[in-house]
Amino acid sequence: QYTPFSVYLSPLISHISQHFSTSRFLAIPVVIATMPRTTIIFSTILFMLLSVVITAQSSSSDSGKPKATKLMVEACKNASINYPYGDPFSQEFCLSTLQSDNQSAEAKDLRALVLVAIDTLKSHVTAAGGKIKKMLQDAKKGTVMMPVLSFCEVDYDHVVRRLNVCQGLIRDYQGDKSGRQPLRLTHCVEMSFTPLNKCSIGLEDMPGVEVLSKENVELQFMVQVNTGLLASYDVHD
Repeated sequence: QYTPFSVYLSPLISHISQHFSTSRFLAIPVVIATMPRTTIIFSTILFMLLSVVITAQSSSSDSGKPKATKLMVEACKNASINYPYGDPFSQEFCLSTLQSDNQSAEAKDLRALVLVAIDTLKSHVTAAGGKIKKMLQDAKKGTVMMPVLSFCEVDYDHVVRRLNVCQGLIRDYQGDKSGRQPLRLTHCVEMSFTPLNKCSIGLEDMPGVEVLSKENVELQFMVQVNTGLLASYDVHD
């Protein structure tokens, strides 16, 4: 005996009608109950396709940024409180910095998170240093910009070398038996602030380097984040 196709679709249509009795995507109301069978089938397929598209868009919008873990939130909270120099940075900036690297979501402890944060800082400094090198190639000899960019190039290279040393110290650090915080590690990273600040002063009021100046300020904030994370760091935790 022939069974109408609508019998197989009726459970699905019933489910959809509960949630989409009126269209959320069109200005014209769609009342499923009053539609002809062909229109109902077409609408069912349309709603299914729309659901797939919306789900895919939602997934893709979140895929580029890892979700903040409990460790990340707690670390940023403590880092902003324990930052030892001047005004603290915001917890939001700290989280944004950590979330810019997917490895931060995989960190199991604060040591691993600190190493990821330093990696993130290094990659940003290296990228900015590459832009400086390109600007030096394009700059005319004898201009005011040449010596300023040259000093910034040296400063940025110095920061990368220092951060490499700091990472090695952090990896090898086994804790202070006296129970004191590893202040030398904090100082190691914090000293990266000075060369970045020197470059920033040289770039002040210089035309054509606005993007570089903005990146430099962001790098200084990232140094503060790393310093705050290390100030909270204790391998005994």
